Amino acid sequence: MASAGTITQMHSSVAARPLLWDKMYTEIPPSPVTAVTVPGNRLTLEGHDLVIVEVGHTDSDDTTVLHVPDLGLVVAGDSIYNGVHMYLGQSAAVGGFGPWREAIGTVQALGPRHIVAGHQNKKQRDDDAGRTIAETRQYLDDAEQLLRTESTAVGFFNAEIERYPDHLGRMILWVSASALYGLREHPEKDAGQVILASWLGTGA
Repeated sequence: MASAGTITQMHSSVAARPLLWDKMYTEIPPSPVTAVTVPGNRLTLEGHDLVIVEVGHTDSDDTTVLHVPDLGLVVAGDSIYNGVHMYLGQSAAVGGFGPWREAIGTVQALGPRHIVAGHQNKKQRDDDAGRTIAETRQYLDDAEQLLRTESTAVGFFNAEIERYPDHLGRMILWVSASALYGLREHPEKDAGQVILASWLGTGA
């Protein structure tokens, strides 16, 4: 079960397999899309509501979170990160980090006490909502500042490592840097092709 937007993204990911994922990873099993929507984006489990909340663009389009009001819990998917470098590559295609900031605000407005992030350093980080929200915002602030001061993808990458030496996911950081600076250096090129090239390491 998923939102309509998430199901659309599932179909897009399946369509992208021959262009990206099948080139990066071997022997991925077949991945038919079987998810369906539910009325009002709301489920009930043992008498408790589980609410699918659409938050818009974060590290991709049509992001959702799962809100469990009775537990003060948000399962945040890709909207909130926790001790892991954030995938920023697609933000350039939507004009910056504004939509992601709005998504964070939507999550915060749910009033969670605990957030389970889709990308998390489970060995070092807890699920405190206030901390994870603040740190996700700070990462965007830092990235925005570095985009103003660093002239190359390598400079951006190294500066982020210096600021976040213990974060996991340095490959994702490099893919992000490659996409952001690839689009900056080649504004005439199709954003989707530049982002795809950043994943495959083939340049802009």
